[in-house]
Amino acid sequence: MSESLGRYRLLKLLATGGMGEVFLARQEGPAGFTKTVVIKRILRHLASDQNFIDLFLNEAKLAAQLQHPHIAQVFGLENEGNTWFISMEYVHGRSLRDIIGAAREQGLKVPPRIAARLASQALQGLHFAHELTDSRGRPLGILHRDVSPENLLVAFTGVVKLVDFGIAKAMSGAVTRVGRPKGKLSYMAPELTISGAEVDRRADVFAMGIVLSEALTLQQPPNTPKTLEEAQGQRQQYQPDPSLPKGLNDILTRAMSPEIDGRFTTAAAMSEALEAWLMTSAQTVVPGDIVGFLAALFGNAAIEANAGVALDDGVLGTTGVLAARRPGTQPLSIPSLQPVRAISEPLPQDDGPQSLIWPILVGSSTALLVGFVLLLALWPRAQPPMEVEAPPVPAVAREVVIPSQVEFDAPLPVELPDAGAQVKAPAKPKPPVKRAAKTGKVTVRVNPWAQVMFGGKNLGTTPLPAIDVPAGTATFVLKNDQLGVTRKVSVKVPAGGSVVLKADLFKK
Repeated sequence: MSESLGRYRLLKLLATGGMGEVFLARQEGPAGFTKTVVIKRILRHLASDQNFIDLFLNEAKLAAQLQHPHIAQVFGLENEGNTWFISMEYVHGRSLRDIIGAAREQGLKVPPRIAARLASQALQGLHFAHELTDSRGRPLGILHRDVSPENLLVAFTGVVKLVDFGIAKAMSGAVTRVGRPKGKLSYMAPELTISGAEVDRRADVFAMGIVLSEALTLQQPPNTPKTLEEAQGQRQQYQPDPSLPKGLNDILTRAMSPEIDGRFTTAAAMSEALEAWLMTSAQTVVPGDIVGFLAALFGNAAIEANAGVALDDGVLGTTGVLAARRPGTQPLSIPSLQPVRAISEPLPQDDGPQSLIWPILVGSSTALLVGFVLLLALWPRAQPPMEVEAPPVPAVAREVVIPSQVEFDAPLPVELPDAGAQVKAPAKPKPPVKRAAKTGKVTVRVNPWAQVMFGGKNLGTTPLPAIDVPAGTATFVLKNDQLGVTRKVSVKVPAGGSVVLKADLFKK
């Protein structure tokens, strides 16, 4: 893709949600200045809907005030061509949802100490948001209301960043309104589903209890509601999991108390309880432990491919990875495998007593260099060397030319045709046949979320970038283990075109 948005160049579609689409982008400025950011742009078909615009602007205004190590920073709110978008901090890592899914697929567990530290960091970010005040010192009482594994990004440095304050709200003795609750049903505290109930920061504490339980067991606790009717009914108390340490079970029981007064009073209090459990159980955690666990799940290549520090000069596709790094970011290769392009600097001179030795050294070095060049020319290559753009050569430099093949003194014998034989004229080359595009793109949008499978292959958890599929009827399998729903959905895909596949797993 190649698209400009104001002073940004959009490089790659990262995700599509119900209100906006998220891109990896590069801010470009004077004197070669560049900065990798994330752009969240309101969906085109919602750009004229004032309700969605108000929600989008509300997210930007609230999130811009949240400058904390465990909250992804918002840099600015801009408008280009009647389209609103937010520029945000790029986090090189994976969401907690991705971590849980990868651990489940590989038959691994998230170590309790790792899960506890990740939750503790997220709680510190939440507490900062809850405690934020305005310029006059009056508390804003911001509530996230959408705490879930999708909105906890774990950087490959071992740091957690909270994202997506899209439905955050400044709470001041607030009560819920009649209508469908906002957020993900599975993580909602009971008071968020009951009209007229008072809501405060302890709703986010409840959600973090479910997130921590899911990280520890790779599944939501049994008392998690699956339907709105269950959510609005009598909630069951969390039952301790025998596979977990007692200290963590005690923390989970308190965090997920159906009664609001039975929970931790603040997110900071829950974070302190987790840190105390780590200390008393001698469970030390340093950032390197988290990085090592992520490397075991996703591989070192995922950690090293940081788009924030090594961008391709071209643009990126919607499903691709970085094609190449800029010259200078590639690892050094063995000298014998690199062609000699130029001698860019003369040898330094010395006027001291040893100056008479330099002619001998220069002559020896020149002889070695010539021998080295000839060896490179005659040495058989298994594959062509990688082309690397050389720096500009000064006027005094001489380019060393390497012959591309060995020249023979005697010409090779050529077979002449019989004089009486008829020589056939060479066949005219056929013009290339233009073939129509045989693939199209499908963007999958699922409420609340689903694992997407196509052709027997697991493509990951929504939101996903647009998927390339053969033109025609494409059948996807959507699976949500939390809801216990598996559904097959088909869509017609035009050749060279794109379609949006929408599914609501709450509806039967």
